[in-house]
Amino acid sequence: MNKNVRQVSMSVKTGSRIMGSFIFALVMIPVFLTAVAPPIINDHRATANGRLSACEACDQNNFYITVYRDHLSEFQVIELERYLIGVVAAEMPALFELDALRAQAIAGRTYVLQLLQHEDYILDTVMHQVFLDDDQLKTLWGADFDTHFATISEAVMSTKGLVLKYDNNLITPMFFAMSSGKTENSEDVFASKRPYLRSIISDGYQDRDDFAVEQTFSIDDLQKAFDNEAITASSISQVTHSEGGNVLEIKIGDTVYTGRSVREILDLRSAAFSVSYHEDNIIFTTYGHGHGVGMSQRGANVMAQNGASYHEILQHYYQGVTIEEKYFANGE
Repeated sequence: MNKNVRQVSMSVKTGSRIMGSFIFALVMIPVFLTAVAPPIINDHRATANGRLSACEACDQNNFYITVYRDHLSEFQVIELERYLIGVVAAEMPALFELDALRAQAIAGRTYVLQLLQHEDYILDTVMHQVFLDDDQLKTLWGADFDTHFATISEAVMSTKGLVLKYDNNLITPMFFAMSSGKTENSEDVFASKRPYLRSIISDGYQDRDDFAVEQTFSIDDLQKAFDNEAITASSISQVTHSEGGNVLEIKIGDTVYTGRSVREILDLRSAAFSVSYHEDNIIFTTYGHGHGVGMSQRGANVMAQNGASYHEILQHYYQGVTIEEKYFANGE
C-alpha cells in the first residue's frame, strides 16, 4: 500500500514538472520568436532622397534596411535577416536542400548589402530582389507555412552575417533558375566583365520536363513581334553561341539580333535556344531557364543533393570568392 502511495506521489510530481515545462514553453516560444523575428515597421515618411526617418524600434544589435513594397506603395523598415527570409522564400523553392537554401541566403545578403552601397532603399521586385512578407507566404504555402518558414529561417539564421567577397569587395552575386548545362560569362550577357562570374559546368537536371521547352510561332507572329516583314520560313540563319551555350547573335529576316533581345522580344525562358521548322511554323526550343549568369539555383540544389556544402556551392558558381563574416555595429 505504501509503495503504491509513493508511486502515485511520484507520478503527480512528474506530471507537475511536465506541465510546468509545457507552460514555460508556451510562455517562452512567443518571446523567442519575437527575438529572432523583429517586427516589420510600416512608415510612409520618406525624405527627399528616399531614406526613411529614424525608426524608434531599431536597436543596436540588428541591422535594418528600407524596402519599398511595390504592391502597397509604401516603405517598410525591416531587419536584414528577416528580410532575407522573405527573399529566399520568394527566390528558391522551400523544398530545396538546406545547403542550397543557405547558399541562396548568402547570395541574397551580399546582393542587398552591395546594392545599399549606392542606393538608399531596396525594391521588392525583380528590379532588385523579390521579397514576400508573412501574409504573402501564407497564401503561397497554405497549410505548409510553419514547416517551410522554419526551414527558410534555419537557412538564413545559420548563415547570419556571411557575405561573398572578391578582392576584399562585396560581389554582385547574380543567380537564376536553371542553366542550359553551363553558366555564362557575365560580359556575354551583360555589359561588364566580372572575374568571379565565369562560365562553368552546371548540370544534373537535363532529364527534367521543364529543361527543354518548345515555343511555336507562325511567320505572322514573328513579323509582328520583331516588326520585320522580311522574316520568312527560311530567313533565320548565322547563329553564333557563347561559351556557356547562349545564342550571341542570330539573323532573323534581314536583321541581326542578340540572343538576349530575341529572348526578351519572344518572352523565351532563356537565350540558350535552337530553331526548327514544322510546316509554316517556327519552333524555338529553349534549354534551362533564366539569364545564365552566376549561380544556377537548380544546379545548387543538385550539388547539395550530392553532398556539397554551401561553401562548395558558392565557390563553384562564384569563382575565386571568399566567404566572410560582416558584423554590424550601430547599424553600420
